[in-house]
Amino acid sequence: MKKETCIIAKRLWSLLLFCMLTLQITAQQTGTITGVITDTSGEPVIGASVLVNGTSNGTISDLNGAFTLTHVPNNGTITVSYIGYISQTISVNGKK
Repeated sequence: MKKETCIIAKRLWSLLLFCMLTLQITAQQTGTITGVITDTSGEPVIGASVLVNGTSNGTISDLNGAFTLTHVPNNGTITVSYIGYISQTISVNGKK
């Protein structure tokens, strides 16, 4: 019986450790980034691609050049690109 109790205790500790690691991973600071993409004359760029670097998380700008991108790491970077324009990589650094 003592051996079974020891095995159960080890499994409970393993489960607790797993839960703590999972919480730490999901607690990484992420946020939502919103913005408006415009050209040099201030006109909205429709359909520009906005992508979180190193992921497949992305979106495109709407008819007003606006976009919303969720689950962006606070210390991550995003790249904005559009055909015929030079792509820009922007550091998030906690910006919204």
